Amino acid sequence: MVPDRERFEDGEAREGPILTVPHSSEKILESAESLFAASGYSGVGMRQLAVAVGLSKSSLFHHFPTKRELYAAVLDRALERMEEGLVPECEDGADPSTRLDRWIASIVGVLAEDAPMARLMMRALVDEEPFPALALDGSGREPMAFEVRLARILDRFRALLEAGIADGSFRPVSIGDAIQSTIGALVFHFASGDLGEALIGEPIFSRAAVSRRRREVSEFIRRGLVA
Repeated sequence: MVPDRERFEDGEAREGPILTVPHSSEKILESAESLFAASGYSGVGMRQLAVAVGLSKSSLFHHFPTKRELYAAVLDRALERMEEGLVPECEDGADPSTRLDRWIASIVGVLAEDAPMARLMMRALVDEEPFPALALDGSGREPMAFEVRLARILDRFRALLEAGIADGSFRPVSIGDAIQSTIGALVFHFASGDLGEALIGEPIFSRAAVSRRRREVSEFIRRGLVA
């Protein structure tokens, strides 16, 4: 290890060792997810992240040239894990009600396994920075990879609801409103922190709480859609 006196863009010098072991992009993304989930896009600096993963800032920029690109990669990584669990549940030929239950169970499972993800998703959906409008429906720019992935997930759920309405399993509903309600029921719970724990009386990510949430939200949404 050699001393590090690199001077960052803000003029501060960071003294200390530079780790000579290689750092993968995956490690950077994992640390960035936790920081962005806790503080939002504007609340995280690249210097802060570099320190968290034990890199110089210039080494971090080698992996991700801008904070905006890093944030987009963090979102895409989270949505990729979600999409991987949904594909088999949405395409196995089961009836819409069964697929809905499996779809919800898959989302709950992914959110329960990755504690920062739900809060990250909430921030990404409501924060104006750095993406004031998601490029899902004609925003006038080329969509980023995470936006393409999010659009695929939403399209699969839209198709599931339409199939259920078409075969009489689900009552006619506003598809957009149903998607909004489902996102709220699934994501907010795991992002709710102290409020959620106070309401349910135990840690949100405990095995019992996750199992109950899977049952409760599935029953709640299915009863709201049943014809």
